[in-house]
Amino acid sequence: MGLALQALAGRLALNVNESKMRSSSRPLASVAALFFMTGMAALIYEVLWLKELGLLFGNTSQAMATTLTAFFLGLAAGSYYWGRKVAAYREPLKLYAGLEVAVAVCAAGYFILLEAYGRIYPWVFDCCGNHAGLFTGVKFALSLTVLFPPAFFMGGTLPVLSHFAAPNRDDLGRNTALLYGVNTLGAVAGALLAGFYLPVWLGFRASYGLAMAISLTVAAGAYVLSKPHTEQSQAPIETGGIAFRPLAVIAFMSGLSMLALQVLWGRMFAQVLQNSVYTFALILSVFLICLALSGFLARWLMAVRFDAGKLLFAALMAGGLLVNIGPFVFLAWTDELHYIGSDVGWYAYLLQIAAPAAVIMGPPLLLLGMALPLSIRLAQNHGPSGGTLVGQLVGINTFGAIAGSIIAGFLILEWVGLWAGIRLVAVLYFLTAAYWFSRTTGMTSNYRQPGRSDSQNLFRSDWWSQRGRLYLPAICILLAVSVFDTGKLPLVKVDPVNEEESLLEFWESSAGTVAVIRRGEHLKIKVNNHYTLGGTGSFKLEQLTGSLPVALHREPRSVYILGLGTGITAGGVLEHPIQSLTVTELLNDVVAASDKYFGAYTNGLFYDPRVRVLHEDGRNYLRGAREKFDVMIGDLFVPWEAGTGSLYSLEHFRTVAERLNENGLFMQWLPAYQLSQVEFDVIARTFLEVFPYATVWRADFGALRPVLGLLGGKSNQDFAALSAGRHQKLLLHFAGDLVSIRSRFEQARLNTDDRPIIEFSAPVSQRSIKTGRQEWLVGAKLIELMEALQPSASDYMIDVPKPSKQWPQAGFNLQKAQWLRYQGLLKEAEQAMANYRKLLGEEEQ
Repeated sequence: MGLALQALAGRLALNVNESKMRSSSRPLASVAALFFMTGMAALIYEVLWLKELGLLFGNTSQAMATTLTAFFLGLAAGSYYWGRKVAAYREPLKLYAGLEVAVAVCAAGYFILLEAYGRIYPWVFDCCGNHAGLFTGVKFALSLTVLFPPAFFMGGTLPVLSHFAAPNRDDLGRNTALLYGVNTLGAVAGALLAGFYLPVWLGFRASYGLAMAISLTVAAGAYVLSKPHTEQSQAPIETGGIAFRPLAVIAFMSGLSMLALQVLWGRMFAQVLQNSVYTFALILSVFLICLALSGFLARWLMAVRFDAGKLLFAALMAGGLLVNIGPFVFLAWTDELHYIGSDVGWYAYLLQIAAPAAVIMGPPLLLLGMALPLSIRLAQNHGPSGGTLVGQLVGINTFGAIAGSIIAGFLILEWVGLWAGIRLVAVLYFLTAAYWFSRTTGMTSNYRQPGRSDSQNLFRSDWWSQRGRLYLPAICILLAVSVFDTGKLPLVKVDPVNEEESLLEFWESSAGTVAVIRRGEHLKIKVNNHYTLGGTGSFKLEQLTGSLPVALHREPRSVYILGLGTGITAGGVLEHPIQSLTVTELLNDVVAASDKYFGAYTNGLFYDPRVRVLHEDGRNYLRGAREKFDVMIGDLFVPWEAGTGSLYSLEHFRTVAERLNENGLFMQWLPAYQLSQVEFDVIARTFLEVFPYATVWRADFGALRPVLGLLGGKSNQDFAALSAGRHQKLLLHFAGDLVSIRSRFEQARLNTDDRPIIEFSAPVSQRSIKTGRQEWLVGAKLIELMEALQPSASDYMIDVPKPSKQWPQAGFNLQKAQWLRYQGLLKEAEQAMANYRKLLGEEEQ
């Protein structure tokens, strides 16, 4: 009878507990949904902040690092502060609502601050621009005032919700892991929205408003769900003898290693991708998906009562091994650094990126991402409240992330290199596992229940004895520097057989990988393995892109070039009797490569007292500098590469116009072989919005890889001086008046900083052209454009002597002949050449 009553009482207690669990799971699910939206809004904010501040401070690696550091500092401080405060609130969800409102309010103030900084930035540039360290410090201070306040309130959300979700301390680890995973999935959604759709659909400012609306919606939902919270026990309780300090070290090292991996993996994939806004967003999204899944995996393993301490050790060891073999898998997948998806369409290309990213990053992230949730589980009875504990560990983890991003970007890539850097991170995981083992030897955890299956008690096996775990990290480190030595893997692809290529030298830095390659008799510079900045094989073309714009000005004294490349273009400027030349180059290693290997082709560029070569973001420099120029030249850029679209924006063209002297000229060179008709029309319409006088020039006469130039000025352009001097033949390169065909561009959209059309359309066009759905502005499309420009060319020839009046038309016939010959229309090509010779005049026959 007694046993029956005990069984009945146990059954009633179980029913009551199940009822409580069901009732408590409903608000937890609702709160998790709100936290998903919090993560989504946070990533939208972050992407937009980094973009806007990049435009203001420049896209140098130092500027980006200072911006990220300011953001992470806010998150870390907020996590620690609000974690300590949450225990005093009886209704944590109201505090959560207040944090979301504060985020939205601070975000609204961002517009005011950014406008103010835009106004004072020229003054800051004047004061600090020549002192790199001081200038970086000022940028950090400005970033801090913009980003720290909203990030401070964002950082408090996880500790506050962890406090709400775990009135019973035994639930803290599991429920925090759930919230961690859900919030990270929300971040995935935010990264995809901000990286793929919102800037094009809404523009950056409206997208920012959407993120604020999401924050306020979350605040309203949390306020509605709020109710008095069950008090957690206040007395600190030790768990199985595990001190807090080792767990804090694990949290810090987890953040450091994870962010270092993100930086290094990002650089690794940059060697084989188009490196557009889409590919960056996709790689980030895969990374975050894997982290979210690691949170769910940690929750499940906690639920089935695996020993959390031994599970943490195993995850660090196995994850470190997978990190170390990742480069070998990457090189095998890409066939020694071949470009991924070279001949596939847009969606197939995205899939071909996602697949290796998931295979290489997924398994280690599933294991290593559990380090923070497991640390919270092991420490869940430390401290006065669950929120305080989570705030401390998450804050420490975020400080580690700051250290990891800086160490990877500025120390590892500069001093160790990509492949050896990944090995170093793997070794860090092995050392962290060894530290964890050394600090917990002999200690036991209370999170494994007796009576479980053998598979759940696998850590009892002799293999996991103390001696085995002592030697395992040392064995793995030995394997990392011997059998799996990544330090000797190739980083630059060369083809010595088919292309007669050989690698002369390469540099690694936080900004990218720069290589000088010999191909036959010629030299070229490559960035991140696939982007060619020019070479001696195109010497005449590159020299003309510098010489022609200067020749078009009557009295060129001061010249500015955005982009150094090989330096051949800048060397072409020095053929003229100018007084000063300023060149800005984003990559410092490109300057070193040009100086060391291309000096013979640059007319003494680096030793001419008239020349300044600056390591600076060109757009940023023009925005801050106050000097003006007679001639300004925008070099060739890959249109689909992230950040390039801003160099074709309305705001940038306006800045250029402000830096021109009264009769100044601006030449923007365009790679027509990398632009569809859509992108060209957008750039042309945007150009015409700023420059009332604009003409089109051809840098060469080929029809398959043509380079076009848009020449803009504040006053009408006069080419009479060309016909009388040694630059007479340059009239062959004149195509016509861009203003005369303005109607062709009326339907095109303006490319602005708020609506970056080029940055989002050019990558898609590149893939569409690969499948034949679109065409580059070459061949028949180019000839049709040149033909439309021909009638307007004569308007500029009024003051040109008669023998030279028809030279622009002659240049058109020469280009047309090249295209006809390529098509096999030899008779028509010969007729075009006959017209060319006739239009030149007898002295050129």
